[in-house]
Amino acid sequence: MEPVVTVELMCLPLPALVRPLLVGAVVAALAGCSGDSATEKGDAAAYDNADVVAGMTDAAAEQDSVRLTLGTKQSPDDIAIDTTWGSEPAFRALTGGDPAQQIDVRRVGDRVYLGGELVGHQWTYLDIDDPRLADPESGFDAGPVPTLLDIDVVGDLEALESAVTEAEAEGREEIDGVGSERYTLTVDSQAWFDGLGEDSMYRAMDLPETVTMDLYVDDDSLPVRLAYEVPGQDGASAQIGFSTWGTPVEVTEPARAKPVS
Repeated sequence: MEPVVTVELMCLPLPALVRPLLVGAVVAALAGCSGDSATEKGDAAAYDNADVVAGMTDAAAEQDSVRLTLGTKQSPDDIAIDTTWGSEPAFRALTGGDPAQQIDVRRVGDRVYLGGELVGHQWTYLDIDDPRLADPESGFDAGPVPTLLDIDVVGDLEALESAVTEAEAEGREEIDGVGSERYTLTVDSQAWFDGLGEDSMYRAMDLPETVTMDLYVDDDSLPVRLAYEVPGQDGASAQIGFSTWGTPVEVTEPARAKPVS
């Protein structure tokens, strides 16, 4: 008989790559803003390319689901998240790597469930309005749950857009089999963070005042990949992939799940 493994839902963090990094998104006011704009710098091309960032955000807003692949440039497939938003938000996050170490986190309705190979396929759950999630002084270890609940695909892209100060076209490349246009974005880190949720995964990495990002956009103006490295920090990088936009996401509620005590 195999031993029974009991693990509290909140005590299991996502892989270490999510703690020190990750990315966010982009906003539509840049092309029409005044002040230190690309036009005032005399760079008409950079100004025109800002429209691409705004168009990307608009295109994403017309979708209701996507697969996110989170990791670093060195390890790009650490976590895959199939997420859908709208009237019935849901997600399934599955860690990569060794199958024996996989963690499976799911949102179905008003509950978040955690199980997977690492915990012997036992399942526990927590209500998303549990007051312990919002009270940092409760002493309750919420683990990855607040971060996963705070993922807002369209809102994160809008936050990034509002922080882009320059966008330069770099040419066409194929990313994961998808023909894409590559852009180099110059991003005001603090402005980006100000537009993100308090528990956003993109806040996990310390950034300089300005960071340069590589953005890849497909022929439908949807993001394919966003990646960057932290200057002066060898190996510190973030990469997020976007795929299967608009594909229906069905998340199954685990059987025999027990509430977190």
